[in-house]
Amino acid sequence: MTDPTPFNRLLGERVRRLVEKDGRSMEAISLAAGMGPHTVSRIVHGHAVKVETLLAVMYELDAGPSDLEGVYADFAEHRKERADG
Repeated sequence: MTDPTPFNRLLGERVRRLVEKDGRSMEAISLAAGMGPHTVSRIVHGHAVKVETLLAVMYELDAGPSDLEGVYADFAEHRKERADG
């Protein structure tokens, strides 16, 4: 595996906090979201995922608008840093 991007590390941390708040295991959340048993773990560890996968997991974690705004803000900052070199 290549090293996670700064954005994927931030995303993983956000998802990890939501998992801790939820109280279920990552495997249970993955399965409840209709994904493979290791999907949430992969996100937490910085693997890239499709948008629909992320949204399914965030929905299962009952993420609110502020959580999604935070993900977008992290993404925008990462894009800006890449553009600035």
